[in-house]
Amino acid sequence: MSIFTRILGSLEARLSQPKLNIWRTIYINFRTLPTKQAIKLPIFIYGRVRLFMLNGQIILATENIKRGMIKIGRNADSFSLFDHSGFISLGSKNSRIIFDGPASISLNSKIRVPAGTLHFGEYVYIGASNRIICNGEYIKIGRYTRVAFESVIMNSGFHHVYNENKQSIVKTTRPIIIGEFCWIGNRTSITAGAKLKSYTIVCSNSLINKDFTSGEGENQMLGGSPAKLIGIGFHRIFSPTFEAQIEQWFKQHPTETTYHLEELKDNTCDLDCEF
Repeated sequence: MSIFTRILGSLEARLSQPKLNIWRTIYINFRTLPTKQAIKLPIFIYGRVRLFMLNGQIILATENIKRGMIKIGRNADSFSLFDHSGFISLGSKNSRIIFDGPASISLNSKIRVPAGTLHFGEYVYIGASNRIICNGEYIKIGRYTRVAFESVIMNSGFHHVYNENKQSIVKTTRPIIIGEFCWIGNRTSITAGAKLKSYTIVCSNSLINKDFTSGEGENQMLGGSPAKLIGIGFHRIFSPTFEAQIEQWFKQHPTETTYHLEELKDNTCDLDCEF
């Protein structure tokens, strides 16, 4: 690849990236954080992310607060353009978003917390055009979890349904718990009462609507609508360095379809470099 080609590629990548929105960055920090945290500008807003009804709190549950540690609105995965704007809404004084550390929320994603607590573990990544709605109770997404583009996480059905056979109405809102180091495939829906073990892989276009933490086996792979257990012992390659090595090996061995490895080590050693 020539130097000229690399320069053009770098320029094109920059042009596809929304610019840091200084005024909205200042506003969300001083509107939702204590002053001694807000002056550090730990939350960066990019592009056209809308901010409204910020009546609740954003809580940084870490002592290591750095400028721009939480990035909202970047074109991180290049699966969406600038035709729509994302938004953040904290609808009441009982609405809270907690960040345990650095996090990245891609452009066009909508986060709405009418009530309850939305909790992001450190280094959580939310892809483009996601929808997260926490309507009471709580949603917790464990550290280093990745949620691919156009997925929905919603812990409430909002509207009650009367079952005339049982003469009952079931509560519409229940907690959602997603473990650490999970990989949620694109266009997945995760609904009220769903629970995932750490290191779970969810296939694209799945519906997660129940508790999978009571099942046997670790490193689960789930898929389907509604989702079922496909197998255990599956590990996403999280380390960008190791993934690059695997890609290089396949390029050097174009007729091979399988890379054999006796033991997976150092899978997350450089994961935070993405932030």
